[in-house]
Parts: sequence; C-alpha cells; structure tokens
Amino acid sequence: MQFTVPAVAEAVAAAIGDRPLVVQGERRLTYRQIVDRSNRLAAYLHSRGLGVQTERAELAGHEVGQDLLGIYAYNGPEFVESLLGSFRARVAPFNVNYRYVKNELQYLLTDSGASALVYHAAFAPRVAEVLADLPELRVLIQIADSSGHELLDGAVDYESIVSAGASEDVPVRPCPDDLYVLYTGGTTGMPKGVLWRQHDIFMTAFGGRNMVTGERSRSVEEIVGRAVENPGTKLLILPPLIHGAAQWGAMTAVTTGQTVVFPSVVDRFDADDVVRTIEREQVLVATVVGDAMARPLLDAIRAGAADVSSLSVVANGGAQLTPYVKQQLIDAKTNLIVVDGVGSSETGAQMSHMSAPGAVSTGTFNAGPDTCVVTEDFTAVLP
Repeated sequence: MQFTVPAVAEAVAAAIGDRPLVVQGERRLTYRQIVDRSNRLAAYLHSRGLGVQTERAELAGHEVGQDLLGIYAYNGPEFVESLLGSFRARVAPFNVNYRYVKNELQYLLTDSGASALVYHAAFAPRVAEVLADLPELRVLIQIADSSGHELLDGAVDYESIVSAGASEDVPVRPCPDDLYVLYTGGTTGMPKGVLWRQHDIFMTAFGGRNMVTGERSRSVEEIVGRAVENPGTKLLILPPLIHGAAQWGAMTAVTTGQTVVFPSVVDRFDADDVVRTIEREQVLVATVVGDAMARPLLDAIRAGAADVSSLSVVANGGAQLTPYVKQQLIDAKTNLIVVDGVGSSETGAQMSHMSAPGAVSTGTFNAGPDTCVVTEDFTAVLP
C-alpha cells in the first residue's frame, strides 16, 4: 500500500483527536485542532491557485511539477501545520534556514522557484530585501510574533487563514507521488533540494515503519492502532525544524500518537528554559545536536533548578556527541539512555547506536531496514 501524510494524519486525528499534538509554553493544540488548521491553510493555498501543475508520472526524476512553499519559521505549531497544509494542498514544502543572510536567502528562493513563503514577522525585513528579484514568489503568509514588524505589502496574516471559521474545503486528493523537498545545508557546495516522494519519506523518516520491529506499515488502520496504543509520549524537539532530522522527529510524532513539545525560547538554545519545560511537561525524550546542545543541557541538569526525572532518552543526530559528554549525561541523570542516529537529507534515517549506564561508546552503528553498503560502482552489496 502507498501512503500520503494527510491521509495518515487525518485518520490518526479521527481516533485521538483530543490528545495534545503540539505544546509550546501556554499553547496546547490537539491532533484535531492541528489537522483542522492545516486544512484551512491548504484551502487558502488552493484558492490562490497553488498545487500540482504536472503529475509526477509525466516528469523526469529531477523535475518538479508542483508549486513549492518555503517555511521560514522558528519552531512551533505553525511549522507543523505548514508541512501538513502543504501536503494536503499538493504543494511541496521545503525548509528555509532562518540564519541565512540576504544573498543566501535570495539564492534559495530562486533555486527552488518558490511560489509561496510562510515566515515569521521577525524575518519580514529580510524577505522585503529580496522580493523584487523573486517574481515567482506570489503568496506571502506572515506569522505574527513579538518583533513588532507589520505585514509586508501583499502578505496575509497566518492566523487569519487557519483560525476557526475559515474555509477547510480542499477539492484535491494528495498522491503518494507528491513531493517533500529538503534543502541540504550546502556543506559541500551550494544548498540543493532533495526530492522525496511522499510515500518514500513517510516510510523512511515519518513513522511509516513499526518503531520496534522496523517492519513497513501495511494499512492506515495498522498505523492508527499503534497511535491509539501510544500513551502520548512527550517528545521535546530542541533542534530547529529548518533541519531535516527535527522535521522527521515531529512528523513521526504526528503519525505515531506522540505529543511534540517545543521550548518557549525559540531564537536560541536556552538550557534553563529546556529543563523547566522537561519538568512542566514531564518530557520522556529530548532531541539534541551534538555536544553544542548536550553540554549546556548537562550543566542545567546538574544545576538542579528543575526536576528532570521524567527524562529517559536523549536522542542525538546531526553532529557527534562525544563519549565523554554521553557519560556525563548518564552520570547526571539516573537510568538515562542516549541514542545516536545517522542519516542524511538524501537517505533519511539509516542507523542508530545506543549508550546506557555501563555501556557508553561511539562509532559502531546498527543498520536500519533497507540500509546497506555498496561498491563504488553500485554493482555489489558489501558484507
């Protein structure tokens, strides 16, 4: 069976609609609320003429037949809704790094050929700097924040689109061939957009496999059953959603019945806010990126300003978490497990390694399903 993310999200929301899906400070949005708001965003995108222009079957592998929507935003429910809303409207979402300067932003939006952009008001001045050179960018959706920046000319307020009372009518049906686009960080050249079929990214990194056995899901009913059985595990996502691994964690949470928790401070890493969030929300799993996040988190745990007894797992990806820091984390928090994940924009999640009390190391990974090492000419699989 081939899946689409909206079909799975709708089915899960129908079963556990009142369960919190996204929590950030005082904001608590349920599965039903997030899906409804996403559908209203999709309806707006469709009303602006965005969607599929050429079906995938008529295109070469490197070609895109859909309008693209950039998400230029801090972590929060709006980012999750923008992903889901784009998928529902058959628009391909992609990530925009909010640390980019003018020239980098202009390159990314030009290279993608973006038709739409969802962005926090804090970034409005930078968007304004590049608009004149982006004639294809015709839909601007601005998320209000504390920056005080007014709506750009031609932009529409995000909340006015997704709030109750707005249309939810989207007369298109998503297809497993619809795209999810993930831009690389440009570490080996200019950033490039990786094109994923929606079904493929769902199976690889959005929760399409059984998280225990690795087996592929066979039906929406099976996925819903697992989501219902999930007790509502609290997953604290600390890396920015502008990076793939953080998006994958959030989307896996959506399709497996978890609750995504974001810190209140989003424009920087605030370890004190993080541990307070862990205590308040009774977070079970927290995601980090290497020593740069783990060290200040460790210091905050040691300071004892918050009760982090609920925290059982620290999941790392995107940068090395050294054995020394792993050991210090495990020493600071009783029975903590540290999991390293390996993957890439082009391959999704591939391998993992677990460290626990008495067994801390780095470097030997267990390959996930369908992961293998091949010869340079792709003619053989290496043992």
